[in-house]
Amino acid sequence: MSLEKARNWMRTEGRCDIAEGRSARELEVLDRICRIALDLDGVVLPQGAKAATNGEQPDLMFGRKKDDRKTPVLFAGVYLRPTGDEWARRSDMPEAGAVRLSLKISEPGASRSDWGYLFQDDDGLKADAEWRWIEIAENMDVSGDELLDLLEDAYFEVVGI
Repeated sequence: MSLEKARNWMRTEGRCDIAEGRSARELEVLDRICRIALDLDGVVLPQGAKAATNGEQPDLMFGRKKDDRKTPVLFAGVYLRPTGDEWARRSDMPEAGAVRLSLKISEPGASRSDWGYLFQDDDGLKADAEWRWIEIAENMDVSGDELLDLLEDAYFEVVGI
């Protein structure tokens, strides 16, 4: 599973194609995140109506389907640098070429990661204590297990495993 699967979903469902016009680095990180998240059992791709507009909500989210729920339980979201001047978050917008990964993960869960020191609490205008974010800068290597560990931890935490 890859970014191409996510892009096909965006096209066929009439969603905003967030990969259009992005740098090679942004696409590399997006592809790695999609490969990890979409390989997990029962993961679906939600995207809000304001995706790719101003950073108010993630450009692409990942949710885990549960048998007893109609809607998936969201565990991760991706923010890309907005194409316009708007940014509806308390922190600065991501640097050019960087991808911001938002995870629904506990503080101990985030600190278990090798990248734990980079995590920030949710920066939304109505901050959610269960969400944290990390900016994956252009110089960070995404080929290791750090992203895999983070996404799997968030995936398992949303259902209490």
